[in-house]
Amino acid sequence: MGNRCQRTNCYCTHTDGCEKGYIHIRYVDRKKIIRDGVVKEIETWYDGVRFCPVCDPERAHIQTTSTSSEEMGERLRSRSAFKYSENYEKSEASKTRTL
Repeated sequence: MGNRCQRTNCYCTHTDGCEKGYIHIRYVDRKKIIRDGVVKEIETWYDGVRFCPVCDPERAHIQTTSTSSEEMGERLRSRSAFKYSENYEKSEASKTRTL
């Protein structure tokens, strides 16, 4: 029960790395630099998390299809309840015309 994500009706088993809706991962960032005519590759390892695709498939999809962390943050913020109602009001206001 300690690894549960607290979402109602979640059918994830919360095993195989899923801990409260997140999966811990390690990823690498490789950069090639040229210094004094010699090409060197710098490898940096980071610890991170991914959204569990079973607990929250929408956020997991946003994370996998985003091209940058800035885009992912923007897309995740736009799905909040406040932003959803704000975007709905804007779209409806653009459809309404005063004659």
